[in-house]
Amino acid sequence: MLPTVTLVDKLVQRTLELLEIPSVTGQEGDIAKYLENWAACHDRIKSRRIGNNVVIIRPGEPAAPVIGLLGHLDTVPPHPEQATRRQGDRIFGCGASDMKSGLSVMLELLTLPVRASLVLVCYAAEEGPYTANGLRCLLAMPDMLPKIDLALVLEPTANVIGAGCMGNLHATVTFSGRRAHSARPWQGENAIYRAGNYLQRLAAFGKRPVKVGELTFYEVMNATTAQTANARNVIPDVFSLNVNYRFAPDKTLALARQELVDLLAGMASAEITDEAPAGAVCSNHPLLEAWRKRNALAIAPKQAWTDVAQLTARDIPAVNFGPGDPALAHQADEYVEIGSLVRSFELLRDLLKEAS
Repeated sequence: MLPTVTLVDKLVQRTLELLEIPSVTGQEGDIAKYLENWAACHDRIKSRRIGNNVVIIRPGEPAAPVIGLLGHLDTVPPHPEQATRRQGDRIFGCGASDMKSGLSVMLELLTLPVRASLVLVCYAAEEGPYTANGLRCLLAMPDMLPKIDLALVLEPTANVIGAGCMGNLHATVTFSGRRAHSARPWQGENAIYRAGNYLQRLAAFGKRPVKVGELTFYEVMNATTAQTANARNVIPDVFSLNVNYRFAPDKTLALARQELVDLLAGMASAEITDEAPAGAVCSNHPLLEAWRKRNALAIAPKQAWTDVAQLTARDIPAVNFGPGDPALAHQADEYVEIGSLVRSFELLRDLLKEAS
């Protein structure tokens, strides 16, 4: 008699298989092929691949809602000594938390006998610049996706509903001085020193609480890189900072840009290099409210940017909800708890059954 394959076995095995496929941003071809092959082995399931983005659809009954399950295929580069393995009640590997455990749950949910139509949107390049984001590409294609009544992005939230998300703005802030020999600095003007007042302003920005409904988001603005382009014995005439502003869901991109410029107070020039809007808070959606109460689920603001922003910008109600722990994302010893993996599946199964 063959041994019974349990739900735990399926989820663990699927997660390990996905982790064994390298998929650093820009190298998602193999994992996209894996998903195509998986879909081809299941009845009533159809897939379509655009580049390294894969959309998998399992039609439901005509009057049933359409539920979208979304996740990115890429990971950050792994640590040189990072290995995929199961150790006790944990699964280790690059992307275990962010977010191949979520992809594993998504695939298993697609096999459930529910009336709702399910749409899996698995996309490339989430970890890179917003302009290359694979979901952005798919959403820009007319008729690529059916009308989705509710979307869940399985980013790591430790099975807490992550409502909304922060907007994200990167700018190159450039201070100008006058070049000179470092032995005679009085003949020039050090561009680094000209940044002093502005750096103090950034340090004093701290974390700014912003209340959106029942949730409190924290806006932050930080210098994350600094550089000059001169030799060691030259007083620099140019000093550049990358400034990253994370802003709350009540703020538009235009207002966020203006706030960044206002803080400069004319001390330097600013060039926006990457930007993404904040995601609206959709916690009052009827399906979500009932699901949350039924399972006593916690809800929290998503203190980072996720693709919820792209969905809500197109009037698709969406939240973050996944098995990974956000504190473990991108870590050298990244892992997911097997119990959290199973719990995520069970909770989402409950949502799909009630949605039907």
